[in-house]
Amino acid sequence: MDAKQDLAVEFDHHSPEFNRDPVPELAELRRRCPLGYTASHDGYWVATTYANARRVLSEPENFTVERSADGLRGGKLIPTAPHAPLILPGALDGAEHDRLRDPLRRYFLRPYVESRMAGEVADIVHELASSLREREEFDFAAEFSFELTVRTIFKFVGLDRDVPDKARFIRMLEDAFAIDPEAGSERDKLAEVTSTQFLEAEALVTRIVETRRAAADPGDDLIGRMVAAEPALTVPEIVSLTLSLVLGGVRTTAATLENVVWHLDADRDLRRELQADRARIPRAVDELVRFYPATPVVARTAVRDVELDGVRIREGDRIAAVIPSANLDDEVFPAADRIDPDRRDGPPLTFGAGIHFCMGIWLAKMELRLAVEGLLDRMPDYAVDRTASRRFERLGVNNGWAKLIVRPRG
Repeated sequence: MDAKQDLAVEFDHHSPEFNRDPVPELAELRRRCPLGYTASHDGYWVATTYANARRVLSEPENFTVERSADGLRGGKLIPTAPHAPLILPGALDGAEHDRLRDPLRRYFLRPYVESRMAGEVADIVHELASSLREREEFDFAAEFSFELTVRTIFKFVGLDRDVPDKARFIRMLEDAFAIDPEAGSERDKLAEVTSTQFLEAEALVTRIVETRRAAADPGDDLIGRMVAAEPALTVPEIVSLTLSLVLGGVRTTAATLENVVWHLDADRDLRRELQADRARIPRAVDELVRFYPATPVVARTAVRDVELDGVRIREGDRIAAVIPSANLDDEVFPAADRIDPDRRDGPPLTFGAGIHFCMGIWLAKMELRLAVEGLLDRMPDYAVDRTASRRFERLGVNNGWAKLIVRPRG
């Protein structure tokens, strides 16, 4: 039996069809074929149920996130981008992953993040909402969510004073690391042409790290903590971690916030509930994070022959965990297509699973909570212009908005 032929499905997460409305398609695919195989992008398995997707994400002994030695195969996304630098520590498994991640763990725990950044984030939200509410309309994606997440992560990491054009810096990193949200399957071409700019950014951060290492007090931001870490991290490791963490702290949280704003425009009853009881906001955010995962498809490569859902996956096969499908699996989330802030099912796979569970979860949730609070305070009657707004042309890398037009006074 050729399992790949017998379980063949038509699926391409970079296609216009996936962009338009993947939920009905994924529901049918999950019901008909919990594990399928598509010929798109040189072929890969498609794990659509919660159980299958969770196994793919949480078993590095069977499914690795690492690229091949020549860089031409593997990685977290499909298709592979061999010209992109590695995003650390998430692009590694095993001891090397743990060695780089362990010194950072405590600085991403909820108490540290709240004490270090809550005031900073609240101030940014207040400033943005106060200025934008005076406008007739504005692009929430460009002027609020992107601006908030960029300023937050640069402050948290410790580059806020060293990079004057932060937006340009981030967009360059998105191209260099091959996660430009509009590039679709052409991501690697952008990574190749952006390599010179990336080397300049790498050199800038190297100078910053070396200056911190020579200082009596390296600082209490993340770069300072990495410089002082024991056992010591090398300068190239700190630079790679810094650029990876800056990159990872922007579009994912921004996309989620955009979808929250979009949803609360449609669900005015939920918005009124949150306005009346702010204590419900964190649970509502958790539920919306489940429903609108920022990264729809996360890939792995089979380390060895392994059985998944009764199917033999061969060593070297590529496999994709389809997060929006897994998060809408009624076997785990009853009435999964309904937003229920009181839901206690889960956890969803939005932030991953296993050793690669997202370190930035508490920073992201804090930004989302404070942003929703600020919008309800400053723009309680806002409305989204649904005709003028548009999602990214390709959602395979980022489930966000190219343009989200908001009218502060409805």
